[in-house]
Amino acid sequence: MKSKLSAALAAFSIVTTTALAGALFMLTPAQANTVWDFSTATGDQGLTHIYTGDDLTSQITASAFGPATGCTPTSTGTCPHLFGKNLGSDELGLGLTNDPSGENEITTTSFIQLDLSKLVLTSSTISFSANSVTNGETVVVIGTQIAGTLGSGTIPGGSSVFSCTILGPGNGCEGTFNIDNAGSFKFLDVTASEDASNVLLHTVDAAVVPGPIVGAGLPGLILASGGLLGWWRRRQRIA
Repeated sequence: MKSKLSAALAAFSIVTTTALAGALFMLTPAQANTVWDFSTATGDQGLTHIYTGDDLTSQITASAFGPATGCTPTSTGTCPHLFGKNLGSDELGLGLTNDPSGENEITTTSFIQLDLSKLVLTSSTISFSANSVTNGETVVVIGTQIAGTLGSGTIPGGSSVFSCTILGPGNGCEGTFNIDNAGSFKFLDVTASEDASNVLLHTVDAAVVPGPIVGAGLPGLILASGGLLGWWRRRQRIA
């Protein structure tokens, strides 16, 4: 009996160790390129909205900023909001509700701030794409370490890391562009330049370590352990 018990326990230990290794493998994040599509949530998204990348774990918080009388942290009724557009063609992306044209896009006096602080970046190069950039319009990305101020459309310091202007027909500013060192900033502020410009933030692409999916490998470990325990009990009854 003792030898049978020892053999069973040894087998249990081997299977459990193997299952645990598999569970840990499933729980350990790996480096991957992740895309955030800012056209996925449509309509009014409020002052801030959390966007989850296609790795299902990595998050970027977008916030709306623009000039608005009476817009303060304790009184937000007049503050501009984020607005998701998904109208097809190049009318896809994230804009703002204070667009004077009524098109709910980002204008020269306002900006959308992207908080990158929750990301574990493995490269400082970040890819970016805009939409609805037409003849004479300019889209600009500013990198900064300072959060925006409610009621103000003034970008708080920082450096311009990307700018693209359309001169003539076509949509050459609506591709995906790599921005070197964008990941060295805590925030990226997306705005428009030139008087009549209004644009949309479309996507961001970055190399990140995705967060762990809690419990992803545990079901296999539990099933393997339970099955082996049942086998050992049956052997005991036969013996």
